[in-house]
Amino acid sequence: MGSKGRRPPEYGYDIHGNKVLDSSIRKALHDYRDKIEFANGGGVKKLVYYLRDDYGFIVNHKKLYRLCKEEELLLPRKKKLKKNFKRLPASNHVVTEPLRVWQFDIKYGWVHGESRFFYLLGFIDVFSREIIDFYIGLNCKGESLVNLLDSAIKKAGIVNTTNLTLRSDNGSQMTCKAFREKVEALSLNHEYIPPATPNKNAYIESFFSVYEIEFLQVRYFATFKDAYKQTMEFIEFYNNKRKHGSLGMMSPLEFKNCYKKYSTREIEVRL
Repeated sequence: MGSKGRRPPEYGYDIHGNKVLDSSIRKALHDYRDKIEFANGGGVKKLVYYLRDDYGFIVNHKKLYRLCKEEELLLPRKKKLKKNFKRLPASNHVVTEPLRVWQFDIKYGWVHGESRFFYLLGFIDVFSREIIDFYIGLNCKGESLVNLLDSAIKKAGIVNTTNLTLRSDNGSQMTCKAFREKVEALSLNHEYIPPATPNKNAYIESFFSVYEIEFLQVRYFATFKDAYKQTMEFIEFYNNKRKHGSLGMMSPLEFKNCYKKYSTREIEVRL
């Protein structure tokens, strides 16, 4: 009958050569995982150095891996996303009427009374600066974006979607399979801006800047319901009342109505 081998010792050493029981190392590992910084970050190889710097424990990565596995403290393996689809790059446009180019992105806010984030996803028309439609929730997934796109197209009264171009960054919601399939089914053009070029998504970024400065920084939200209600009211104000210097001191709604009534001269928006 073959030998099972020697059991690994249930102790290690610190930087001074003193013995450290595995129970102390296990407790330190749990303490790390209880911190928000380590909830989804700090793999085994990094924990080796954290333990040395913070506790003076000397533990090699093989033993640390075993202890993390036994305590169910290993981080999930990061799956490499298969992004083998062809992305349409952002190109220059001269937009001369509403409902031709929409930009969209996600912004997060903070519910003070509940100590948690909420998310705002919105579509903006680059010609009129109108927020066509938006979603606000405690999470924001690909399904949220798919449903919002359907809602936005319906609200805008668009029948032929082939004339509409969408533009976004390369976030997980924007590149997920469900949304790409929806875009393809509607025969939409979806342009992706290059990494680290928010200027190519300037109109939705400008709206989020307004939302941050004029709304989030001066409000207190006791509950998510409170944040939801106030955001709806602010976007209604933004679309219908807030004056835009780039729109001749008109609101998006006023500008859109003026364009419909007096569209004798050509108005261009370049992006």
